Amino acid sequence: MVSFLNSKPRKNNERKQPSIALRAGIIGGMAVLLFAILIFRIWFLQILSGDEYVAMAEDNRTRFILEEAPRGIIYDRNKVPLVENRAGLAVTVFPPALKEPEKELAELSQIIGVPVEEINRQLELHKEDTYRSVVVKKDITPEMKSFLIERIPLYFPGVDIKKFPLRDYPNGTQAAHVLGHVGQIDETELAEPRYEDYKAGDEIGKDGVEYQFDKYLKGIDGGREVEVDAAGRPKSDIRNIKSQPGNNVVLTIDSNIQKATEEALAWGIDLAHDKKYPATGAAAVVMNPQNGEVLAMASLPTYDPKVWVGGMSDTAYQQLTQEGANDPLLNRAMSGQYPPGSTFKVITAIAGLQDGVISQLSDFSCTGVWDVLSQPFKCWSTHGSVDLRQAIIQSCDTYFYNVGYRFYQADSLGMQNWARQMGLGKETGIDLPGEAVGRIPDPEWKARVGETEIDRMWMPGNSINFSIGQGDILTTPLQMASVYSSIANGGRQVKPHVGLRVEDQVTGKTAASLQPEDAMELPVSSENLRAIQEGLAGATAPGTTVNDTFVGFNTPVAGKTGTAQVAGKADYAWYVAYAPANNPQYVVAILIEQGGGGGSVAAPTARKVLEAIFPQPAAPPATDG
Repeated sequence: MVSFLNSKPRKNNERKQPSIALRAGIIGGMAVLLFAILIFRIWFLQILSGDEYVAMAEDNRTRFILEEAPRGIIYDRNKVPLVENRAGLAVTVFPPALKEPEKELAELSQIIGVPVEEINRQLELHKEDTYRSVVVKKDITPEMKSFLIERIPLYFPGVDIKKFPLRDYPNGTQAAHVLGHVGQIDETELAEPRYEDYKAGDEIGKDGVEYQFDKYLKGIDGGREVEVDAAGRPKSDIRNIKSQPGNNVVLTIDSNIQKATEEALAWGIDLAHDKKYPATGAAAVVMNPQNGEVLAMASLPTYDPKVWVGGMSDTAYQQLTQEGANDPLLNRAMSGQYPPGSTFKVITAIAGLQDGVISQLSDFSCTGVWDVLSQPFKCWSTHGSVDLRQAIIQSCDTYFYNVGYRFYQADSLGMQNWARQMGLGKETGIDLPGEAVGRIPDPEWKARVGETEIDRMWMPGNSINFSIGQGDILTTPLQMASVYSSIANGGRQVKPHVGLRVEDQVTGKTAASLQPEDAMELPVSSENLRAIQEGLAGATAPGTTVNDTFVGFNTPVAGKTGTAQVAGKADYAWYVAYAPANNPQYVVAILIEQGGGGGSVAAPTARKVLEAIFPQPAAPPATDG
């Protein structure tokens, strides 16, 4: 037996060192593992990521310079250009070519006057499209171009300057509210179904005709794929894609009538100022009552649409929106809402006749004050016994008070129903964005919005005030032009529109008609309409509410004045007319905010417009009335 005490002890190093075979195995295993990793990496780079790296290499070598397509031209009905294009210059940034992005963009921001946050926002919008340059500033001056050109090779390798089509307005401020403007599409708009085929950076119509007919006006972008050097400068073209300009749009607007209407409104405001009224703004619509074509739409104060070109500056925006500027961006003709005053009386007359509340022979006595339920309602004059025609001719409030009160006694909403049938309290459907609906108040509306129990009750005075276009009723000048068109054309409700046709930008041939659907017949008897037409024709005679405004005017005119009261403000002046009275071809609706009397200010303004359509001898001096 061998005792362990007798065994020979091992040396320490003999116990700790692995065998040669084991060491060889470990080293061999590590070598195999490293080799496997290397093979996998090569396979990953060659097979899985090959296309990606090829594309990255191409991006570093090539660049796509987008060529924005010019938008189509906007013409008036006589092919007079209202909006054209001009060649401008834009600053672009190609992010992959920036060497020190933060530093270079900060310096570029100082030069072009665009906040660096805005530049970064633009780059962020295009981060998925690293192949293209991003426009960060449009419509730069030649001086800025020269300044940048000298510095781009040394300091801004990712910056470039290229031509860019910009909108131009040969007639200045004319029809600014109708034409609208363009601007870069934003993230919210990109999510709309309307813009599903658009991309970040595209210019779109933001308002007016530019917005409404954007799909016709917008062209198809092209561009150049170019090879660039290490500094990002183009060396040679690889391929060219020619851009296609948008189609042209022809409007119903007549630039001559538009110009005359705007000049007439400015004249009307001056006239109101001479009479010591504030006259803070004005609006007008001229349309063909037979087919709804809008020949002029004007709103004052206005603005120069050039302020939008290349992006409106903060200073310009503040000037246009500051208190005291009187909302020059508002299209008062279709977005302004006003009580219609006595121009509404034709609807009260239609409602009374059609619902049997009155007949054409019904008459009422006007003593200047009419009492009902111990509450006096004043008329603007004393008219004695008046029938329907005389009530319209003299604009007798008392006559229509009686009609309104009869509706109240009958617990009838006939006036409201006919107002809605005639197109009030809803959009006319004109082919322009931003139309206001106005308001037709009724017992349900009062019950909903009234703050006190009394406010929520429909009282006799509500029907009486409503009968003369006062109280809570609101309309737009465009709506009133539409109402009088229906009266003038014998009872057809035509849809106002400014689009006439789309023309192919190459051939000039009609590519699409923009005419609306057929007019709708209103259920008004021809006899009742004729009575109202006769009243309106008689209301332009000397001694009526327009005094001598149309003396010597050699075209028969039919029309109605309105002087609307608004709490805390001066009277609003209205006049709605059509001519020739015996064959209506033009309806003219005039509103002057806080302009005083309809007969003394708005009616002479309407004559100015009609003089441009029907050449006349000079008008006599305007007088109060």
